[in-house]
Amino acid sequence: MRPSLASVLTVGATAMLAAPASACAAPAASADATATVLRVVDGDTIDVVDDARGRLRVRVLGIDTPETKGTEECWGRQATEFATATLLNRRVALVTDASQDAHDRYGRTYLH
Repeated sequence: MRPSLASVLTVGATAMLAAPASACAAPAASADATATVLRVVDGDTIDVVDDARGRLRVRVLGIDTPETKGTEECWGRQATEFATATLLNRRVALVTDASQDAHDRYGRTYLH
C-alpha cells in the first residue's frame, strides 16, 4: 500500500521543524543563586532576598504582564494575584542572561 501524500507531507514537515529546534537548543540554565520572594510588586516584578546580594527588585525576563500602576490595564490585577499565589514566600532560582543588560531603566535587576 502506498503512503498518502498527506502522510508524506506530515512526516516531512515534522522532520524539517524538529531539526532546527534541536540544532538551536539553548544550553541548560543553572541557577546563579537562590532567593526568597518577599513581595510581588506586579505580575512581572518581585522583591527577593538572597545571601549574596541582599534585597533585590527583580524584573522577570520573558514575562510581560499588563500594568497595575497608574492606569490599570485589563488582567493586570489577575496577573499580580497569580504571581502572588505562585511565588510569595517561596524559594526561587535566580538565573542571569548574558544576552540582556543587568538592569532596566528603573533599576530593577533582570533575571529569569
